[in-house]
Amino acid sequence: MTKTCLRCRAEFGCGADSKTEPCWCAALPPIMPVSDAGCLCPPCLKAEVARLLAQETLRAGLCATCSHAKRLSAKGGSTMYLCGLAASDPGYPKFPPLPVRSCVGCAPAAWAPAKG
Repeated sequence: MTKTCLRCRAEFGCGADSKTEPCWCAALPPIMPVSDAGCLCPPCLKAEVARLLAQETLRAGLCATCSHAKRLSAKGGSTMYLCGLAASDPGYPKFPPLPVRSCVGCAPAAWAPAKG
C-alpha cells in the first residue's frame, strides 16, 4: 500500500496490511504513539523516533533502551519502567528509580542505537 507522509508529503510503501511480513516500522522502538492521523515516511519516522528516544533516555536513563525493561504508562500520564530481571533476581528493583545511570544487567534492545 502507498501512503503519503504527514510531515514531508513524500509517498512511501507501507506494509501494515501485509499478511506475510510486518511493516518496516515494526523494527523501530515502540515509543511512538499510535494515532489515526496517518504515518510518517521512513526518514521522517526515524528522525522522530531518534528525537523521542533522546528525550526518554535523558528522563529514564538506561531503561529507555534496555531489552529487559517494559515501559508502562499510568492513566495520569506518568511513565515508569518495569524491570524484567526483577522477576527472577531480587537484586533488581521491580520499578527502578529513574533515571538509571548504571545497571550490570542492562542489555540494549536490538533497535537501540550503538554507543559510540
